Amino acid sequence: MQQQQAREAARRTSGVGKGPMKGRIRDVWRTNLAQEMQVLRGLVEKYPYISMDTEFPGIVARPMGAFTTKADYHYQTLRCNVDLLKVIQLGITLFSEDGEMPPIQPIDVPGQPASTYQNNLIPFPCTWQFNFQFSKEKDMYNQDSIDFLAAAGLDLDLHDQNGIDPAEFGAFMISSGLVLLDDVRWISFHSGYDFGYLVKIMLCKPLPEDETEYRKLLSIFFPAIYDIKYMVKHAQRNQIANNSPLSAAAANILTSLGQKSGLQDLADELNIKRVGTAHQAGSDSLLTGKIFWDVRKSIFNGTIDDEKYLGQVWGLNGVGSPASTTGTGVAPSGHGGIEGHTTPNLNGATIYSSNGTPSTPNTTHTGLASTPNHQVQGNGGVMGSLTPGGGTGVFGGFRFGKG
Repeated sequence: MQQQQAREAARRTSGVGKGPMKGRIRDVWRTNLAQEMQVLRGLVEKYPYISMDTEFPGIVARPMGAFTTKADYHYQTLRCNVDLLKVIQLGITLFSEDGEMPPIQPIDVPGQPASTYQNNLIPFPCTWQFNFQFSKEKDMYNQDSIDFLAAAGLDLDLHDQNGIDPAEFGAFMISSGLVLLDDVRWISFHSGYDFGYLVKIMLCKPLPEDETEYRKLLSIFFPAIYDIKYMVKHAQRNQIANNSPLSAAAANILTSLGQKSGLQDLADELNIKRVGTAHQAGSDSLLTGKIFWDVRKSIFNGTIDDEKYLGQVWGLNGVGSPASTTGTGVAPSGHGGIEGHTTPNLNGATIYSSNGTPSTPNTTHTGLASTPNHQVQGNGGVMGSLTPGGGTGVFGGFRFGKG
């Protein structure tokens, strides 16, 4: 039933995939990683706005313990899952400062022989979809999430056979010109987990236990981040954009949007057509970028106040009320707090229930896994049972490979 619902959701939100845009999402595997990173290195100076999305294998654990704020709880949930799991896809789309994508006709790329690239790819890509190594036999995942991704068209067998080594990708990223630079702007949507996975890949080690240390690392790797969900929710809640009252047109958009908060919801409200298949990282990153430029124009009057919005990541901001679960074994619901902190559904995308509403992972009376730390194993130790059939930390049809 879950797979059928996922396929229906993907069908409803997928573009028809016709016309010249169809071939502009470039799949990147282990075999063409070096070439495509060289191309991106040559393009980023002219196209320094990068919209992004990731797909990952779900939420498998919730932390236990005393948390000073809801923000602390949500960071520990993020850290726990990012440390345990592997990213499956990353999509990035390039834009100029005026919101223009690289032209559809093959272009000369600095450092890349034009003839080599042109002969291999027409039309020229605007979006790159990186496919990482992932094995259902060896890696940890949430079964519902994996079913959802498979229904969206991900070939997990190919990921196993020809997926990119995250460590190799991290090394390329460090020297790519895509990160570590103040003038490169990353555009995202509800991106706490997205950036968590990218930081882990470039660190080549688990995320810091302390959120403050994580934020320092995030600001080093990604000095300039826009999170569209934060921007839209802030404008919707306060009825202002850039410290000015909303225009009538902007107010109408946000009123019509109402409580809907997904990427596709916003695209539908703005009449932006998707290219490719929903819940694949390339298509989602392209849609994210298109939405950003439309939101900047229609809600923020053509400009974004960086002092107010830059560096704000939905799911990591604001301070909620104390959220202690000491001795209870029950996690906070995660549906409160000043910035409405919530963890993403299963694989970071929306899974629709039979009545068409988004469903979130169950956070009620289950045995919960502790956040990985340096405690001694035992009651309240590092992790309880995370193997099939175990009660601790199991969400949805959680699985851990046999290898």
